[in-house]
Parts: sequence; structure tokens; C-alpha cells
Amino acid sequence: MNQAPLSTAAFDELIAALQEIRDGYVLSESRFSDPTDVVEGYRYAGQVLSAASELFFEADPDHPRLASIVSPARKIQGDNPDAIYHYARISGSHAYRISGTVDRECYTSFTVHGRARDGALAGPLLGDMNDRQLAVDPDGSYSLTLSADRRPGNWLHLDPDAHCVIVRSYFQLAVSAQNDPDVRVRIGIETLDPVEPPRPLGDEILAGRLREGVAFLRQATLGQAPPSTRSRIPFVSNEPNVLPVPFSFRDSGLAVPGAADIFYALATWELDPGQALVMTGVLPRCPFANVMLWNRHMQTLEYRARRSSLNMSQIQVEPDGSYRIVIAHEDPGVANWLDCEGHRQGTIFWRFLLPETDPGRTQCQLVAIQDVAPG
Repeated sequence: MNQAPLSTAAFDELIAALQEIRDGYVLSESRFSDPTDVVEGYRYAGQVLSAASELFFEADPDHPRLASIVSPARKIQGDNPDAIYHYARISGSHAYRISGTVDRECYTSFTVHGRARDGALAGPLLGDMNDRQLAVDPDGSYSLTLSADRRPGNWLHLDPDAHCVIVRSYFQLAVSAQNDPDVRVRIGIETLDPVEPPRPLGDEILAGRLREGVAFLRQATLGQAPPSTRSRIPFVSNEPNVLPVPFSFRDSGLAVPGAADIFYALATWELDPGQALVMTGVLPRCPFANVMLWNRHMQTLEYRARRSSLNMSQIQVEPDGSYRIVIAHEDPGVANWLDCEGHRQGTIFWRFLLPETDPGRTQCQLVAIQDVAPG
């Protein structure tokens, strides 16, 4: 006799989803034709499954935990070597307290999201706050209450449809946060309402969590548009090797998929061996900005042993304040080289946090690598 029929059925759905992801995502020739993209697709599917396990299979809004979303070994959803992201499942029927200490962070934000209809990690933005709006004690400590009713001190309204909270902690450091074992975010969350200790895990509860995780697994793979699909997202360029004007969703009237304080700009690169893409521009005054290279699965390229990203503390600027960044397969012997790790195609992603003026467009020029003169 099956003692856990609901969980067994949900687990069968997980197995079926993995088979569909193998055939309809990783091995789909309409998506990926390069062997590297396919191999990395299998790795990506495993890392998404890892996230589904921790963030969904273990989700308990009565006893939430702020879990790390990404790491050098779990790259999902457009990860970032200069940031540490935390996620907790919550419920609009509870009140919560987030407690933490600001240390080396240059920016921290808290965003509350509803449930995503398509199974994504986070749904509609229901509320947000950044550290500029937060009262912090002299020792750097703070507490933030999430609740339906207004509370004294730092407070963020909790909508009845609240499903999760995401905390973004950015670091503008010479060594990227994900590469420095001494960099960590001191933060925790607790339920303010009286709750009983967790009871032994039941079949119905686990089955529900498994199904949420399976929905996320599908959305992050099969639910992604093929690379050739034209995008209508304002900050995404549909022309390879050409970056758009950076765009922020704040006050745009559009649904906000991420932090509203950030300007984004995204384009694909297409580089044959012997070619280089030269990016030039001027950084706006802002707490944080960086650029990085992703593979076809929105994963950063290797950043522990190679240079695939640059933040403002790492970019060498010219005397006039301008920058020149070169993407190439091999080191052209200049400052600000981003190593595309042999990938002929991938994604360039810029972000600018709370700039004092709207960031200008980064200009891109495709050249032969021997024509990249030392700056």
C-alpha cells in the first residue's frame, strides 16, 4: 500500500518534467545547436532543481527562512557575482520581522511579491523598500516589520496575496562578493504571530510543495522563450552586439519583474574567434553599477578563475571618466577585458542602481582583435 499517494503522484510529475526538459529544452535544436550550450543546459537544469528543492520543497510560510538564491555552484535567473540574494516564502496572513546588520553592502532592498501564475520564482511586485528608506542603528543593525497593519519603526505593508520576500544585497568591492569568503549578509526572518512548532511533514503538504517546485522548474526552462524570439521588454535589444538605452520600471506603468530601483540594459553578443566587441561609455554617479556576461541559460560565465564581470570598483576608467570594455575570446592585452570563455554567443547585462541621472547608452563596436589598441 502506498503510504504517500499524493507525494508519489507529485514526484512522478517531477520525473516527467525532467524528461520534458531534456527533450523540449536542453536537446531542442530550435533552442540550442552549439554543444557547449547543450552541456551547460544539463548543468543548468540540475541547478534549477537544486533551487526548487531548497526554495520550494522546503518552503514553510509559518516558519520562514531566508535562503540564498544563487552561488558560484547555483546560477539561476541571471545571477550576479557582486550580489547576494535571499528568498523566503511568506503568507499575507502573518506578520514577520526581518532583522539584519548593514556591513559592506552598498545597497540593500526588500521586495514582496505575489504568487507567479506561471510558476516563476516571484510574481507581481506588491511592495518594496531600500536601505535609503530604512532607519539603521549606529552599529548598523536594523529590523523591518512586514504586516498588514502599520507598525512602529521600519515597516513594509504586507498585501493579503503576499507569497514571498526577496532581499537583494549589493557589494561594490574590488573582489566580487561571491568570490570573497569573508563577505556575508547577516540577516534573518521570524514570524511575529504565535505559531506552533512544525508538525511532522504530511503527504498533502509535501505534495503541494513538490508541485510548486515542478512549476518553477518548468517555467525556468520550458517556459523560457527560445533565444531567437524577439523581445518586447524595454531594456532588451533585439539586435546582436548592440545595447539599448538602460531602462527602469520605476514609474513606467509596467509590471515590475525585479527591483524597481535598477536601470537595466541587455543584449546578445555574437563573436567569432579573432573578433572583439568594444563597449564605451560613461558611468553615471550611482551607488552601484556592473556589467557581466551570461551564457544562453542566463548564467554568469566562470567568474572564480576568469574575468566575466566588472563592477565600478573594478573598471579602469580613462582620465575623462569614460570607460572602454572589451569582450573577446582571448586577452587583447588591455584593461577591462571580459573573457567570453569560448562562447560564440551569450548575453551582455548591465545594471545601474539609483543613478543620479539616467544612464546613457553604451556604444558597441565589433572589430578584429588585432585592432584593439592598448588604452
